[in-house]
Amino acid sequence: MQLRLARMVETSKPTLGGAAFSGRRNLQVVIDNDMCIGCGACVAADPSVRLHLDPHKLMYEPERSGDERAAAVCPGLAVDFEGLQRELFPGSEPTPLGVIDGGVYLAQSTDRERNLKASSGGIIKELLLKLLARDDIDGIIALQHVDGLRYEPTLSRTPAEIDELPGSIYHSLNFQKALALLRAHKGRFVLVAIPCQLEGIFQYIFKCEPALRERVAITVGLICGWTYSHHAIKAVCEYTGVNFDRLRNVTYRGGGPVGPLRLIEPDRETRVSRRISFNYQVAFDRAFNLPRCHLCIDHTNFLADIVVADAWLPSTVMTKTGISLVVCRRRGVEEHLRELQREDSIKLLEVGPDEVEESQTHRVAYGDFAYAYADYLRRNGRFAPDMVGPNRQRTKLVSDKDVSAFHENTTTKIMLQRAGRYRALRLRKIMVEFRPYARRYLHWFGVRVLRFKSLFGTRQELAREDLKEFR
Repeated sequence: MQLRLARMVETSKPTLGGAAFSGRRNLQVVIDNDMCIGCGACVAADPSVRLHLDPHKLMYEPERSGDERAAAVCPGLAVDFEGLQRELFPGSEPTPLGVIDGGVYLAQSTDRERNLKASSGGIIKELLLKLLARDDIDGIIALQHVDGLRYEPTLSRTPAEIDELPGSIYHSLNFQKALALLRAHKGRFVLVAIPCQLEGIFQYIFKCEPALRERVAITVGLICGWTYSHHAIKAVCEYTGVNFDRLRNVTYRGGGPVGPLRLIEPDRETRVSRRISFNYQVAFDRAFNLPRCHLCIDHTNFLADIVVADAWLPSTVMTKTGISLVVCRRRGVEEHLRELQREDSIKLLEVGPDEVEESQTHRVAYGDFAYAYADYLRRNGRFAPDMVGPNRQRTKLVSDKDVSAFHENTTTKIMLQRAGRYRALRLRKIMVEFRPYARRYLHWFGVRVLRFKSLFGTRQELAREDLKEFR
């Protein structure tokens, strides 16, 4: 492996599948522009690099800049989606939403408790239990709670361990152990990850250690909204009277659709509604996202075999226990869903790519803002990662005016959060930003609850009859 890395360093412009990367000498521009997402690919490629939780930014990033080996695999610098999809889905033609060879589905676990705990259908755990039962699968690599705000990848080999896995985690974490587990254990494993984590892992595998590809039997990806710095949690703790330094755990899902934010101290638990709490909306404002999230064009997880998300559709918004949207990118993986359906472990309805767009919005699915923001940063002499996905052909760029206003507003709010001025941010939301905040809620209510699109004939919703088996 060291010989392969040495050869890679000698190349001025490292390539994957024939596409040129940035040729950066190290990770300094990633550190300077807060572009790290904590995937850990750089740590595997360059042994001198370590990730740490920056005490000022409250996000994980490299302690030092490393060298060309780290830069060549970093998704904070560049992602070759064309090359990666060619490697992962040979012979398949990507749609604007990525490769979809196995179809799109709505699904829901028939286990009510598992469904409630997941808050979004319970499909990931049903899938993991099904996959773990196969003779050719040796374990599941997925996040597990360690302590406090620390979550990291662990190797689960039993159904009991699968049932203990947490729901989605939205704050910055260190994912480097996933590659370490793949390198340390022989066998074939299921890997559960968000888009940017898979980008880093597969860039490392194909550029540095191709033999590891055989150890990744199947990937279960999440459609990702955003990842937040730990400042978001500190802010909501201040707003709700919780002692941040005493936190034993933080969870975001459980108890039905959406699920509350649970702030867990040794002697009490504080729940904050993620849908209607003003405190939550202030603390988990987009200004608290990792900066690379604003530039992400891969929210729908182009590189995963099976992608799972909340089905945010007008036809599912009133569900009592949550429904999952499932995208099967690789041909044949949908058979796992069919088997679960035949066993009456899940309810299943085949839909189509339009439901992906409607669920996630055009802006997110096709990178309307992200591509425009990257262009804006480059025009103004700032850094943006080199990323062009299959969705670029359908992108409707937002206006320069909106992008400029977002940049100025976000820059101000990042300065306030890093100065610990969380109450100033709360006042700002009331005094300066309340009108767009209210407008966003009215839009959500009109589209998702009143179904304005159907009323005005711009979209045909799923029939109630089709969803009668879902809770």
